[in-house]
Amino acid sequence: MVELSVGDAIRVLLLEDSALDAELIELQLKAARLPFTMDRVWTLETFQAAIREHRHDVILSDHLLRGFDGNDALEVARTDAPEVPFIFVSGTLSDELAVESLKRGARDYVVKQRLPRLPDAILRALRENEERKKLAQVESDLQQSLARLEQLANALPALIAHFGLDHRYRFANDAHAHWFGIGPDALVGMPVSEVFGAATFEAIRADLARVIRGQRVVLEVALTTHQDGTVRYAQIDGVPEADASGEVVGYYMLARDITELKHAELSLRETNGSLEREVRARTDELEGSQSRLAAIFESSFQLQILLDPAGRILDANAASLNAILLGKDDVVGQRLADSPWFARVEWARATIRQAIADASQGRASKHEMELDLPTGMRFFDVSLRPLRDGAGTPDAIVVEAVETTARRQAEHALRQSQKIEAIGQLTGGIAHDFNNILTIIAGSAELAKMLVGTPGSTDRAVRALDNALKGVASAASLTHRLLAFARRQPLKTQAIDCNRQLLDMQDMLKRTLGELVQLRMMPSPALWSVEVDPAQLEASILNLAVNARDAMPSGGELVIETSNTHLSGADADRLPGLEPGDYVLVRVRDTGEGMSAETMSRVFEPFFTTKEVGRGTGLGLPMVYGFVKQSNGHVLLESTVGVGTSFTMFFPRSAQVVAAEEEGVRRSSGRNDRDATILVAEDNDDVRAYVVEVLRDLGYRVLEAHDGHAALRLLGRPDVEIDLLFSDVVMPGMAGWELAQRARQMKPELTVLFTSGYPRNIETNEKELRGTGILAKPFTRTELSDAVERSLDAAARSKEATRAGG
Repeated sequence: MVELSVGDAIRVLLLEDSALDAELIELQLKAARLPFTMDRVWTLETFQAAIREHRHDVILSDHLLRGFDGNDALEVARTDAPEVPFIFVSGTLSDELAVESLKRGARDYVVKQRLPRLPDAILRALRENEERKKLAQVESDLQQSLARLEQLANALPALIAHFGLDHRYRFANDAHAHWFGIGPDALVGMPVSEVFGAATFEAIRADLARVIRGQRVVLEVALTTHQDGTVRYAQIDGVPEADASGEVVGYYMLARDITELKHAELSLRETNGSLEREVRARTDELEGSQSRLAAIFESSFQLQILLDPAGRILDANAASLNAILLGKDDVVGQRLADSPWFARVEWARATIRQAIADASQGRASKHEMELDLPTGMRFFDVSLRPLRDGAGTPDAIVVEAVETTARRQAEHALRQSQKIEAIGQLTGGIAHDFNNILTIIAGSAELAKMLVGTPGSTDRAVRALDNALKGVASAASLTHRLLAFARRQPLKTQAIDCNRQLLDMQDMLKRTLGELVQLRMMPSPALWSVEVDPAQLEASILNLAVNARDAMPSGGELVIETSNTHLSGADADRLPGLEPGDYVLVRVRDTGEGMSAETMSRVFEPFFTTKEVGRGTGLGLPMVYGFVKQSNGHVLLESTVGVGTSFTMFFPRSAQVVAAEEEGVRRSSGRNDRDATILVAEDNDDVRAYVVEVLRDLGYRVLEAHDGHAALRLLGRPDVEIDLLFSDVVMPGMAGWELAQRARQMKPELTVLFTSGYPRNIETNEKELRGTGILAKPFTRTELSDAVERSLDAAARSKEATRAGG
């Protein structure tokens, strides 16, 4: 069933000339519980008219239509409604046509023989469409922000420029055209020596070298203008540009015209009589410069705050105050770490305190932070740098914060796109393996059907049915491996001794490895117990052993060893997902060919294999990884090409005591007449009919319910005594977990046996699994009989023990 994630009804435009196919498509969408409205057309003219209305969310189109084909419809849709996802739904679409349609602009294709795929295809296309819109909006906002910054720079009379380490222009504002007669676009790429003049460049080369080393410099230069060759004096601020690692990658230059100040100084030297007038003029110019700087400070899009050396706020610009919805008087005098910018995030407060202490000692710092502001959660690059007095002592601290929320959202959108690509690779691998298995099952079943009743063909029919059952077993094995990788398989955990488990496997491993590979077991004495599924542990060891054997075609040595270890906090940081504490290590290492770094990065991907075709499914190592992770452990891979490979599995130490090995055959409860009543709760009619038929054939009394509510009504009847509840886990309306919980509230002694092909939420329902079994789908008649008998037998022994103890 499709999980719906859209709120409003999906408006579907269906181009289909077959009324029957249109009805099947509509029924499939209703079965998936998609909220939708549908407009159906079947001619090119009505399709064009519907497209021009621009009121549909998705277009579904057959490929073969009367008078035209799906490619014509796709061209119309790309022209008149390019933003609407277009999905082919056809019974004749070949792989070549499907690929061609995707190249032309279709979002997906679904063959009519697999209509259950259609709801997922529609939802996926709508989600991808929404992600594209969001990414386009982020890019538009970023371009607008850059445009506003450039507009601000061009509005200033000062020269503003950005240079690379080669002293060539990367950016210049419009003021350069007034000074030098060269437009900003033409300046990009030109060396500063060509614009300022070679002599001027040589005079300031040493100062620019200091900027490139990371220092901020202020200097005065005389520049010759383009208009009449007159000399204008400029005060230049050179500010280094550093990347995230602190390395200088360029610098910024701000040049203010101080020609009048210079002339005033010259005039002051010429006559003492004009001292008062010249001093006043210079003061006016300085005040004007400070006003311009204050205007730049207040109009900056960056969050800028000025602190004293103790970290108290002296000033804050408008952008920073808007972020916290307060005025300047509300924050001046506060300590920055306790202010609304950082007070809601404890770790950010600690970081800012340390950064202020560093800045007061003359050390600048930069930090990436997610801040909880009154205007919402936002990301920033926050830098703190000291301002020094004439003696070089830090007497103030400047805080600048550049918002990076839009950039992070764009990065998130990119990661989502990469996830979709990985899901496509996984889906392709599953489809390939299941198609092979279905070919075996379908062919064998068809052959057996043909041979039924044919004289002398009994043996061939039996072999064909055996092959079909082998195909079913292969499909079940593939499903279990996928569930293991996804960490969704039901584990039958118990406290075990890994030494005992591995030694019991020794003979089987020797037969698997063959004569060319020597097996050496190195069990550690006094090994701690762990809680894992013994069968899954054995399967993991066997998988690793087979991989090791294939990596040693000319022979070698396989060593399996165990040990106890304690992980400190630093150790746990190097192993993601593990907490500090005690662990049991199971290491499998070989002397084989080893792996490259690229192979090591992909070995746990499902369906990735380096073996030749037919020798590996690519699911062995993902199964090992999933099992260990589901057991709260970790897998460490180490490999060197030409030396060998080592897989180390970490399992948390268990406080439980390992049970002694049972001697003899399990004691029977004496239940031989199958005198029991079983309630079967299963929503799939075919599966329920099969289970009921098998159980009745085995001699049990059977009641059946199509969902959890019906099962509860049967359990509540006073004339019905139920010995065993056999329930599917995933059912509509009420999951098997909830059914078991409510059934036990009614009948505390009721025995429950679960079954499922994909038991969802298994981690959160461990309580319901205690004292119960779970039979994985698909299952055979024999497996069903054994599981039911074990559950009833265990229940009988529990009742006998209770009576004996009473």
